[in-house]
Amino acid sequence: MTSSSGRQQRLRSAPPQRRRRKSWAAIVALAILGAACSGVEVDATDLASDSPSTVATSEQPATTEPTTMAPPTTAPSTTAAPTTAAPTSPPTTVAVDLLPLPVDAAGVAAELSAAELALRDPAVDDLTSAPIGRRQQQMYRLISANPDWAPEVLAAVDPEILPAVELNWAARQDLSALVRSGTLSSTLPAWRINEPAPAAELISFYKEAEEQTGIRWTYLAAINLVETRMGRIEGLSTAGAVGPMQFLPSTWTGCCEGDPTVDRDAIIGAGVYLTLVGGPDDMQSALFGYNRSQRYVDAVSAYAAVLEENELAYRGYHSWEVYFLSSAGLIRMPSGYEEPEAVDAAAWLAENPEALVGEP
Repeated sequence: MTSSSGRQQRLRSAPPQRRRRKSWAAIVALAILGAACSGVEVDATDLASDSPSTVATSEQPATTEPTTMAPPTTAPSTTAAPTTAAPTSPPTTVAVDLLPLPVDAAGVAAELSAAELALRDPAVDDLTSAPIGRRQQQMYRLISANPDWAPEVLAAVDPEILPAVELNWAARQDLSALVRSGTLSSTLPAWRINEPAPAAELISFYKEAEEQTGIRWTYLAAINLVETRMGRIEGLSTAGAVGPMQFLPSTWTGCCEGDPTVDRDAIIGAGVYLTLVGGPDDMQSALFGYNRSQRYVDAVSAYAAVLEENELAYRGYHSWEVYFLSSAGLIRMPSGYEEPEAVDAAAWLAENPEALVGEP
């Protein structure tokens, strides 16, 4: 097996160059100015994606694939992209919604550096960090849409956050490969998209589970991210899994107590289950027992490693939104989306054209 760090080492074409850091005040000013002038909405131009894998636990067969989307292989439309590089990472929700996207690898590296550093800055409060995290997600999606940019981005990001960027990029590639190996769905799932519980509350659950089971909280947070975007997705997977940690009911009955659809119970249950399949001594085996895909194991391990390096990085992951790649196109699934049954993607898009952000 090739490690994520090994894959990313080969991607680097040159040693990273340290950038002069802008003050947070300067970043705020640039972002607000860019938002006011551009008039370009991110929803209309962001053509790559990033989504939870929506998988079940170990009763799931080894061939089971995630039901959500992967980034497209084509670059964003040149007609939708702005003609000038975007300013650095945004301080407010309004700025995120209006900022143009970078048009080259250098622009992505600059914005990604600013976002990753800001998320780790204790002086940046949680309210401000949420839109920064969404901008961070946009930058990773943009690299996915333009994978040939990856070596230049990795060579240019701030060295302080280079390891995290490498790990996040490796995780995206692993999860995208899982999705792209299957057939894109012509229907949208029977989901409800909710706002997640507050970050501090979820972290308290992860750490409570760690105290009870010995499973590091970072792995539990990474699973929660990959499975349901911190509980944003409510609904059955194609395998019949439920809840924020995606348990099959039969698996839950055999190992856990409480309600698998409740955040605290599900997170503690995931810790219990992981101890039954190898954890905490052998987390690679434990994660493979949770989902029998080595790419899944590598992706979860990569996100967990980012959190081990700096807990504040969780603020970015907590803000990442849900996208779904269907045969009708890439769809942003906002909070409030609710369909009790699977719906035809093309028909739903005809009624909700603003949700389409890219081609399949």
